Amino acid sequence: MITPYEWRVDFYSAGAWRTLGNIQAVNIFRGRRLQIDDYNADTLTLECRSPSTWTYTPKLGDKIVAYVYRPGVVVGVDKYPGFIGTIRDVDINYGKIASLDTVTILGEGIQADWGRAQLNGLVLTQDKTDEQVLDAATAAGLGVAQYGAMSTASAQTYTGNALELVNALVRTEEARIYAVPYQSSISWPGTWLLYYRGRGSNIDLNTKWLFNDGTVTADTYDNKYDNIVFRSSADNYYNQVTIQPEFVAAQTATLSATPIFSWAKSTVDFSTAQALSHAQWLLNNFQTKDSTVAAISFTEMEQNDKLPNPFTTENPQPLMMIDGAISAGVTIGFRGTTYNCVCEGISITGTPEQTRITLYLSGQDTNAYLVLNDAIYGKLNSNKLGF
Repeated sequence: MITPYEWRVDFYSAGAWRTLGNIQAVNIFRGRRLQIDDYNADTLTLECRSPSTWTYTPKLGDKIVAYVYRPGVVVGVDKYPGFIGTIRDVDINYGKIASLDTVTILGEGIQADWGRAQLNGLVLTQDKTDEQVLDAATAAGLGVAQYGAMSTASAQTYTGNALELVNALVRTEEARIYAVPYQSSISWPGTWLLYYRGRGSNIDLNTKWLFNDGTVTADTYDNKYDNIVFRSSADNYYNQVTIQPEFVAAQTATLSATPIFSWAKSTVDFSTAQALSHAQWLLNNFQTKDSTVAAISFTEMEQNDKLPNPFTTENPQPLMMIDGAISAGVTIGFRGTTYNCVCEGISITGTPEQTRITLYLSGQDTNAYLVLNDAIYGKLNSNKLGF
């Protein structure tokens, strides 16, 4: 019999990690819902009871981690962090007696640290976007792991907050960023920001989740799901895309179709050539009128707790999704058709009865190709980037 996940919450107070008691609900959101969205801070909402029984009380600014405690699944690993961040609010609601008191605690992810980090006159040389992310992290004193950039960002002297700069670089690279917690230990700092390219080989092939409703060929690593949402074509279609770099002229790619469904995107592309090929890539990405998978949802009660990840066989898939779903490939079998997607964000709702996980997806099949006809750098539908 499958037992529900046990959620625990620790916060750092008086020089040590303290465990909160009487957790009633955990709600977490990480990443983004749409591929075209900018990134904001991850969020945590906790519902607790009986704060009068706490020996230590969580305070604004304390570090906080929410994790699934699941011993015996992976040797040497008992804790699977779903959120690591900072407390930004503690709201106590008093009942008629102390045992009826409830507390709502809000947490914010490390992206909030980037949003509060003011950069004044930061000199950025023309370089790959991931190198400029590293420059911003160094100037702000923040942790980052960055790699794989294929686009070049303009030189500039930047004044503003670090998260706005990173979002501009994400838009330029079509990259993904997400907070990565340590899996096997609860410590602080226990997380860093990962910046990962979003075009070309645009998924983390070391992690791939498989889902099947039973209508496509079965796989040893299939997970079950109980809800799937398709995005309407109106939310996923543009026939004209304009890239508006901050330092060079705007470039437009169009299908010359009417009515016009247009999208303008601000970037720091370093040249008009790169901006044009970027616009062409986006146009090809979003010119399909087909409805695509937007989200898939499931609970741990439907899964095999020890179903391994096909690429790292000692790790169970559902638990791995708690702390590492974003940017992973997601393959879904639905009514006889297979959909290949990329995870953009994750929502987790945990109670003592069950944990529901929702993965927000973009269509890997519809964003795989760059529209660029060039014998050296790429050609139409060759799945090869030209910049």
